[in-house]
Amino acid sequence: MKGYIDGIMGTHGALFFEPYDDQPDNYGHWRRHTSDDPDYKVRNMEKMYNFVKVGLEAGFVPNVHAIGTKGVAEMLDLYERLNNEGVDLTGFRIIHAQVIRPQDFPRFKALNVIAEVNPYHISDDMRWMEERIGYERCKGAYAFKSLLDNGAILSFGSDWPGTSAALYHMHPKYLIYAAVARKTVKGTPEEGWFPEQRISVEEAIKAYTIINAYACFEDEIRGSLVAGKLADVTVFDRNMLEIPEDEILQTEVVMTIIDGKIVFEKK
Repeated sequence: MKGYIDGIMGTHGALFFEPYDDQPDNYGHWRRHTSDDPDYKVRNMEKMYNFVKVGLEAGFVPNVHAIGTKGVAEMLDLYERLNNEGVDLTGFRIIHAQVIRPQDFPRFKALNVIAEVNPYHISDDMRWMEERIGYERCKGAYAFKSLLDNGAILSFGSDWPGTSAALYHMHPKYLIYAAVARKTVKGTPEEGWFPEQRISVEEAIKAYTIINAYACFEDEIRGSLVAGKLADVTVFDRNMLEIPEDEILQTEVVMTIIDGKIVFEKK
C-alpha cells in the first residue's frame, strides 16, 4: 500500500527540520495522507496512522514515500508506534529515504524497516542538492553506505519514469553505476559525489535482486540463482563484478529470461 509523507526534492517539497538554504522560509510540505490543510503546511500524522491501520486490517503492507529528514523521521516514528503496539513490521518500507539524519540511520535496523531507495537520483540531483540543503545535510543524502553500515535492509528501485521535475533511466546499467560511482552519466565529479557513500557492485546487485524479492515476500521463489527458484535472469555482455566502474555504462543486456523462458534476446 503506497502512502506519501512529503513532497519531492525537485520542487523544494521534501520536508526538513531546517529550511532550504535557497528558500529560507520553506521547510517543504506535507501530502494528503499527512495533512488536511489545502496548502499542506499543517501536520496531521494521525491521518497517516489511520490510513496505515486500515490498510493493515485489509492485509496490505505499507510502503510510504518519505524524502526529507523530517519526512523520514516522522515515518520512522509512526512505524515505531506501530511496533510498540505489537505490529510485525516485516516488509514495511520507507520509499526513497533520500536525506537521513545521523541519529535515524540505526532506526531502520532497530525497527526491521526496509529502506527502498533509488540510486539514479544521485546522478540527477547532485547538480543542485548542495545549493538547496547545504553541504552538511548532503552528507546524509542517498547515503547507501551508511544505511548498510547501520544494518539496514537496502532495496533498490529505478523510480521510473521519474517525477514532475525529472525523467529517469530504467536500464540497470545507469542505476548500478549511480550507486557504485556516485557520478553523473558524464562521469562527474571525478571522485564521485560524497564518495564515502559509494557501495560495491555486488552490494548494488544484491539490493536489486534478492533484497527486492525479500521486500515482496518472494525471496523463497525468486531473487537469486538457486535450484528450485524461478529462473528470472538478466544476462549482460560483460561481468560487472570484474570491469572498471566507468565501463559499467557501456554494458548491454543480451538476454532476459523470465521463469525459464527467453523473453528478450539481442540480435
